[in-house]
Amino acid sequence: MPAQMEFVNKTFESAFDNFRKTTEATVNMQQELFRQWSSFWPPFVKPKQTEQLQQIKKEWSEAVAELTRKYLESWDQQAKASMATIEKAIQLAQSKDQEAFRQNVMELWQKSFECLKNAAEIQVQTFQASVEKWFELVKKVKP
Repeated sequence: MPAQMEFVNKTFESAFDNFRKTTEATVNMQQELFRQWSSFWPPFVKPKQTEQLQQIKKEWSEAVAELTRKYLESWDQQAKASMATIEKAIQLAQSKDQEAFRQNVMELWQKSFECLKNAAEIQVQTFQASVEKWFELVKKVKP
């Protein structure tokens, strides 16, 4: 059994490390994209554009708030799935024989990868929605 637990420990460490790296890369990409977007705002605004830009700023703030809410929901779902995965991993040590252990590990892997896939899909969909909102707002700006 110690070899099985070592395998499980290394497997989870690897999976969580890869998930952490993926999340960090996604956040870094989004931060860089927001930096690029902010560079497009004109430094000097004509008086007649002030009201229009204030409306766009308000809409963008609402879009960012919605994006943040979606990310919080996503993280909440991921945290719940992580807790279920940890509970299942603890139960692996209680397997009676190697076949039961193998079957439980395979189920755990499938659930873990499904969770990771769902998290990535949610991040991509949310990011896509934010890009679409940004382009809508940029189209509203009239020089």
